[in-house]
Amino acid sequence: MARFRIGSFKCKRPKKILSPIEALRRKYLRFRIWALSLIGVLIVGLTVFLYTTYDYLLFRLLIAGNYIHTEVLDEMFTEHIGFVPDRYTSHFDNLVIAIMTREIRRVGGDRYTYMYTPTQRVAHEQRVQERALRAEFREIAPNVGYLALHNISPYVQNFVNDRRDEINAFDNLIIDLRGNNGGELSAMQTIAGLFLPRGATISFEQARMGWPFSRERTARGAQFFEFENIVILQNERTASAAEGLIAALQANLDNVTTIGAQSYGKAVGQVLVPLRRGFAVNATVILIETPDGGTINGVGLAPDILFEAEGVLDFVLEMFGD
Repeated sequence: MARFRIGSFKCKRPKKILSPIEALRRKYLRFRIWALSLIGVLIVGLTVFLYTTYDYLLFRLLIAGNYIHTEVLDEMFTEHIGFVPDRYTSHFDNLVIAIMTREIRRVGGDRYTYMYTPTQRVAHEQRVQERALRAEFREIAPNVGYLALHNISPYVQNFVNDRRDEINAFDNLIIDLRGNNGGELSAMQTIAGLFLPRGATISFEQARMGWPFSRERTARGAQFFEFENIVILQNERTASAAEGLIAALQANLDNVTTIGAQSYGKAVGQVLVPLRRGFAVNATVILIETPDGGTINGVGLAPDILFEAEGVLDFVLEMFGD
């Protein structure tokens, strides 16, 4: 209730009681103002969209809707997306994306930027899962555990997490990342976080657009694994998120030894964006830096002990025996 003062007395100002008709009018007025504001925002947004995409929309209309040499379009669609659509306009954007990503690969040598057709995307997911299912953990010698990871994916993340008590029962651990071509940075962060104290830097990610792609990845939870010695096996096919895992453990732990060959040197990250009708585009948008702010892209990680011959596991077990 509103109040006003007369002299030293406080008096209550009576609240105006609206009639049902007046209350309805006020609600209608508020709704009308809200609706007109929303319509204005939509009109401005549509105008900006049409202005900024005018050239492409016109080109799309001319080629997909009116180009007379349809046999050329049929050949292009078949080459780049694998089939000829019933209507060119329905998949014209997919054709443009396929050609653009191909040119990026040709001109820049970036073989990680490409478009998935629906069939290719399903096949890719199957390959990722099949490689992940080859992960294994076993006792390879008294008090020595052996953990082999063939990619860095949510499947592998779950594998490690589900067996963490079993893994942590050993004083010494061999992590075999030979042939591990990487995978998802979020899975790498979770796996690395099991080895590192809370807040430890895992990697830095730099992107042109800044947030949310530019950020520091840190260990989120309490450190779970504690080993006397960790040996990581790597080779020239150890790449991407697998290299990130090695760099994170090396930078934050003093009991890590890497053995093998120089790693591949892929320190760029991709974002997979789903498109309509089952298509997807994979684009390189992130430069990954190690916890010390350096980059291994195009360089790779040198092993602490160079060992390129057969029998590396026997060599490691001899080290533990000594």
